[in-house]
Parts: sequence; C-alpha cells; structure tokens
Amino acid sequence: MTPVHLTGEEWKTVIAPFEKKAFNAQEERERIAHAIANMEQVVGEKSGTYRDKAGATIRGHGFYQLDCIDETANTNKYLKFFKGQNLIRFHDISGPARRGTFIDGAWPHNTAVVTQTSNGQSYAIDSWFHENGKPPTIIPLDEWLEGWTPEKTAGANGA
Repeated sequence: MTPVHLTGEEWKTVIAPFEKKAFNAQEERERIAHAIANMEQVVGEKSGTYRDKAGATIRGHGFYQLDCIDETANTNKYLKFFKGQNLIRFHDISGPARRGTFIDGAWPHNTAVVTQTSNGQSYAIDSWFHENGKPPTIIPLDEWLEGWTPEKTAGANGA
C-alpha cells in the first residue's frame, strides 16, 4: 500500500464531475465513473500506477500493475471518500463483490459495488478492465456476477 495525499487543487480536479449535481441515480453513476478516472490519474502519478494496463497480465516491466483486488480496494476507498463529502446521494457503498472460484470453472474476480437507495439495485464498478485513468465499467451487479467482460459484450453492442 502506498499512502497518497492530495492537495486541495488535486481534490478539486478529482471531484470536478460532481460540480453539477446529479438529478438521478444514472447521472450520479456517470459522475462516479469520471471521478474515479480522475482519482486514478492523480493517484497514479503519485504512486507509480499511472502506467497500469487493463487486466493483470503484464508482469516484470518496471512498473506497478494492479490486479482486481487492488483495483477493488482503491475504488472502494474512492467511493467512501466521495460519500463522506456528500458527493454521492443516490447510492450507498456496498462492495466488494466476488465471482469465480476456479472450482466452478471461472477465474476469480473482484469489484467495488454501490447500491441505489431508491430501489436496492446494486451496480458493479469495475476499473480492472481498463487502463489507469479511464472510467470504470458500471453495470448491474447481477450481470457482472454472471461473468460479464468487455469481450462478451463487444459483439452485442459494437464496443
């Protein structure tokens, strides 16, 4: 673990997506995604994770590569910071969530989770699938638990 301290200006950069209040939970999730990307950029420069690639397949290349447990822990901390500053109003922090056990034939994977307060719907917030500083994927937790990956949806939506 690398302790990181943000200046006031850096914090303003991180929370810029929240400057305009969200009117609903969907807008808030979009703001959360961009604020997490901003946080990764600022923290990445300070901690050496700015070259973190998507996934966890790169080893021994002279820089820090985060696995899904690292990404989950970081995202969960960021969410708690945002919630503590009253920037998140439509969700509670619920995570983390896990899927796969090898025994079931699936690779283990972890993610942060928020739950929409109005209806109890939980959402995975998964930054592991993206390089440092890119907005995380936010999808319904049930879909994520079923094994969602960007590759599985690329053909379905052209992403």
